[in-house]
Amino acid sequence: MVILLIIRRCQSQNKTLFFSKVLQSKSCKTHKLQLIRVLCRQALLIALISALETLNTLVKQWYQRRVRGVAQQRKLQLQQFVQATKVLLMTYEKVYESKEPTDLAMKRMLGPQLQYFVNCMLTKFNFKNRVSVRALKFYADSLLLLGELVKAEEALETAQNIALQCFNPTDLDLFDILRDRASVLARLGEKEQTAGVLEQCITIIEQLDGEDMLSKESELLNELAQVHSNIGNLNYANSLLERSLSIKESLHGSMSLEICDTLSRLAMLRNKKGEPNQAHSQLQRVMRIQERHDVPRHEFGSTLCNMAAVNAALGEHEKSKVLYQSVLATQERQYGQWYPEIATTLSNLAMVHMALGEYEEAKDCLIRTQKIRSRVYGRKHPLVASTLTNLASVVFTMGDMKESMKLNEDALEIQKACYPDAHPLVAVTLKNMAMIENSVGNLDKAKTLYERVLQMEELVYGELHPAVASTLNNLADTVLEQGETAKAAVLFQRAMETNEIVFGKDHPDIARNLNNLGRAFKEMGDYDGAKSKLMMSLQMKEKRYGEDHINLVPTLMNLGDLFNLTKQPQRAKDVLTRGLKICEKRVGMKHPDSAKMLRLLGNSFYLMGDLPTSERLLNKSLDILEGVYDTDHPYILATRADLGACSRPVGARVF
Repeated sequence: MVILLIIRRCQSQNKTLFFSKVLQSKSCKTHKLQLIRVLCRQALLIALISALETLNTLVKQWYQRRVRGVAQQRKLQLQQFVQATKVLLMTYEKVYESKEPTDLAMKRMLGPQLQYFVNCMLTKFNFKNRVSVRALKFYADSLLLLGELVKAEEALETAQNIALQCFNPTDLDLFDILRDRASVLARLGEKEQTAGVLEQCITIIEQLDGEDMLSKESELLNELAQVHSNIGNLNYANSLLERSLSIKESLHGSMSLEICDTLSRLAMLRNKKGEPNQAHSQLQRVMRIQERHDVPRHEFGSTLCNMAAVNAALGEHEKSKVLYQSVLATQERQYGQWYPEIATTLSNLAMVHMALGEYEEAKDCLIRTQKIRSRVYGRKHPLVASTLTNLASVVFTMGDMKESMKLNEDALEIQKACYPDAHPLVAVTLKNMAMIENSVGNLDKAKTLYERVLQMEELVYGELHPAVASTLNNLADTVLEQGETAKAAVLFQRAMETNEIVFGKDHPDIARNLNNLGRAFKEMGDYDGAKSKLMMSLQMKEKRYGEDHINLVPTLMNLGDLFNLTKQPQRAKDVLTRGLKICEKRVGMKHPDSAKMLRLLGNSFYLMGDLPTSERLLNKSLDILEGVYDTDHPYILATRADLGACSRPVGARVF
């Protein structure tokens, strides 16, 4: 370009005319030759100018064609990309809400493709509109299948930011993204943040008209109530559910199927508040509505599972088992062996087997649960971790401490990859590990773990939450075994005060707290204080559950032990005989609680001088325990010690 400017400047001075005049002049020959050479150079220069200008024109034309070609090519690429994205999203949308194993496998397969398209949208094409929001939504769903909760939440947060920039504040696509994000935040344990996002959703819905919007508001209130229930705000959760129920009844009537979900949630909240009878009545209403509308049996599953959970709270474990088995059989007929909901039912059934002392059956259920979830979700999914934690609890109860610890460590490894450091499920796993350390005598390690769990739960829930109270009880147990009876009593008292604030003074957990306090006073040698607390606990349980409920057994054990220690074997015999009859009726004579009752009763007969009866009862206790636990389990060792300790009165310790 610089050369062309110089040439054009020379050309503008009309040099050709100048040289013509020079040649016609009478100058010397030498001078004329010099001028001819200059003229020749000028001619060459003019030719060069022409050539360069032609080249410059060609370059400009080529560049313009290239730019137009690149633009057209980019436009074509973008059109092809958008078309491919739409096809991918349409494919994913067909299986989005399905829980069929084949569809779940399809979603996992499409996940990497969604990731590629999302990356192209946001980086290569800067493509931020409704299509990109849908792609991020589906990508997050595929991540959830892999247990990638943090990445899923990040994808949904990106979708939310795009939607806030591009959509109307009341756009339903924005609403859907917020709702999905709230669900993921809840699974991450971010309960306060979850509540905030759900309240944003409610704000959007309240600005829109129509019955559909009222139905959505009711659903959101249900979800918000669940969050507050998990936080421990039970009364506020109840008010939200009552509000939701009012909306549903105004839209559909008091006997419509649409109100069943909210009624079921209210029932389970009442069960959590320690009102299983009211919960049972509410669930019966749900079943009457479903029967009136001829709901197919396989769609009764959730209601029957809720009823089973309430029956377990009422101490009716056999009824609970029958209900879960019925649901399981229906699900297997309807969906086959690998349906994800079957794993949930098996897990619940395992907990009932545990309560009945059927540990092998519980273990089999959880092993099958683990196989289903590993096949459907992959081996590193949070649900697999939860199954491992439950399986560890069963194995722990069966006395295999090493295997239980290994299972908990495997669960913890998965959970650390999926959850933030302070997460409720991580706390549960650590609490289980602390129980193992406590059982094998590593009291300092157990105490350290319990203190870590307590700090984590207070961070997640705050100080006034049932989970915090539960950990305080566990920590107090460990401190009690370390001989710090006064400190244990303080921790037990704090746990009870927490539950009183959360549940009120008539909740069953208060009776359990009183039982623990009575045990602490017994270890301190304050037998009058121990008797007072244990009698209060027993009276509360009798009032709540009746005279022969399984939940009375721990308090009857501690009372029997107290009467043995205070040389009142006849009173101990009466209390323990009552407890043994409850065990025989509720859980059968092969249950460990029956064995513990027999052991304490054997000690009572020993104190009364009836050595043959004492030995017979202790041997019977030992036979039961050896059928459940390994030979080196603490229960078995303690019972053998009682059999061999004929030279001293036995003050049996309750495990």
